[in-house]
Amino acid sequence: MEVKNFLPVIYFLLGLSIVFAMTGYVSEGDTISSVGIDGLRILADTFNGTTTVFAGLSTVELNNMSSLTLEKTAYGKVVFNEIINLTQVAGADRIVDFDSDLNISNNLVYIGSSNLPYMNKLATVSIYGLSFTDPQIIKGDVVCSDCTEISYSGGILVFTTTTFSSAYYARETPIDNCGNGICDAGETTATCPADCPADGGGGGGGGGGGGVVPGLTPAETGYDFYVVPDFFTLRMNRGEYFQKNILVVNNGSKDLNISVYVSGVHNFVFPQEHVVSVNAGQNKTLRLDIYVSESRPVDVYVGKIVFASATVTREVKAILDVEEANALFDIRTDILKRYVTPGGRVRANISIINMGSLRNFDVSLEYRAVDFEGNNYTIKKEDFAMDQSYFNIFFLELPKDIPIGDYVFYARVNYGEVGASSFDTFTVEKISWLAWMVVIIIVLMIIFLIIRRLTRDRRLAKKAFREQQQKPKIVKKPLIIRKLRMPRLPEY
Repeated sequence: MEVKNFLPVIYFLLGLSIVFAMTGYVSEGDTISSVGIDGLRILADTFNGTTTVFAGLSTVELNNMSSLTLEKTAYGKVVFNEIINLTQVAGADRIVDFDSDLNISNNLVYIGSSNLPYMNKLATVSIYGLSFTDPQIIKGDVVCSDCTEISYSGGILVFTTTTFSSAYYARETPIDNCGNGICDAGETTATCPADCPADGGGGGGGGGGGGVVPGLTPAETGYDFYVVPDFFTLRMNRGEYFQKNILVVNNGSKDLNISVYVSGVHNFVFPQEHVVSVNAGQNKTLRLDIYVSESRPVDVYVGKIVFASATVTREVKAILDVEEANALFDIRTDILKRYVTPGGRVRANISIINMGSLRNFDVSLEYRAVDFEGNNYTIKKEDFAMDQSYFNIFFLELPKDIPIGDYVFYARVNYGEVGASSFDTFTVEKISWLAWMVVIIIVLMIIFLIIRRLTRDRRLAKKAFREQQQKPKIVKKPLIIRKLRMPRLPEY
């Protein structure tokens, strides 16, 4: 058969391939990705419901998206009310990753604006599954000023925002309780300085050490609770959002109303509720919304979340390490001895790696001990030349009157306006007289055993020497060698 007979088939297959290239269908296993003629790729496999179907759209359509919708039917939805140019959003890598950079989850709609630029448009946001009586819309770390509520019914909150960015979530609208000693949601230093002082300490709300009836433990009064965990650390980049759950357990025999306020990290940590009611023998989960604004400096922030009833106070210590995505320095701090006595010396191995191309430039290193109240102890500063890396052991002499408790060894390296921070934790504790007595007794016993062993070895050596001396000496007689005379032979 001649080749010309196959020409129609060849032309048909060639035309079919061109059609597939123009329509943008590319098969990847069981998943169909939308790829435009210029290679633009949209990742939105985790969304469902009324989500826009990107597969099959041309590049022209992808660059002029109207009513772009992303929905997760269990949690919420975003509808963009302005034209979106997805080629512009994708940038140089030609990928728009909604799966990674636009989070719709439990009471949260969050966009990573640095990875999805040019989407700060007018949008309608819906949050599902709410149980508030009168929800208040929070954007980032403040009440949303560019949001307009459209409706709230059946647990679904619908609102518009003129600039879609940051994190959106809802919480109960607070009643005007300024003066009640608690920094409630919606109250700030400006609106209610009595409850929200400038240092973020919040009101007392039963704070301080929490009192109980003299001579009685919390368990004996029936008012007792604990929180899990009682310490956490988070490492976050600027512009990121995180949710942290704290379990409040009422292990007493009476119901409790527990006030919640934040100290030290109040610009980042926002409790969903400021009063938690827990019945006797029950527990309740409190959600913390943690958000780092783009405007916050890169640093290590130390604070605590205080849970206070009328008689008992518990604390959750928190350390927030805010980092830069493309930092000049990578710094690490490692404590060499975790427990230190007051007036003692705390040592840390600090390693710094220069992530840039500049070499042999002067930097400054500041390090100090910090408690969870924000107090600083024994601040030191050193300057040195930075090459590609730097490693050394640094120490701090602690004051003799430093309170017993947990502390942070904070270290920060700076080069002009650029810097990076790191930390590690240690504990200051006193050794009681009983502990000292135990240590002394153990040391004395070790010394006694050593002396006893040496004495026994010396005694055995002397005994062996005496026995050796008392053994009878054996005198060996000299060996007498007699010469044998050969008989003379007769003469002939």
